[in-house]
Amino acid sequence: MTLHDFNNLSDEVQQAYVYRVGTYLARRWDDFHRAALLYQLPDGFYAELAYDTVAEEVEFCFAFEAGSEDDRLPDYAAFVKLPDWMPETE
Repeated sequence: MTLHDFNNLSDEVQQAYVYRVGTYLARRWDDFHRAALLYQLPDGFYAELAYDTVAEEVEFCFAFEAGSEDDRLPDYAAFVKLPDWMPETE
């Protein structure tokens, strides 16, 4: 499935597809009560689910390709912890 095909699916089908074939990668906080859950899809793109922690439901899904103008992968870089044995570089 292409990113274009995925974006043409209904919200419910997108979410089901992400849960069925996606690989969970990371979580970041988008707002006080909203977590962004990052999934990698085997089709070569990523999907971010906006999850309301109070209502305990997914609000929406946002799909993107790495390197595109919509790329959200850099938003997760701050949460990556490298092993202590790995030297820091500047």
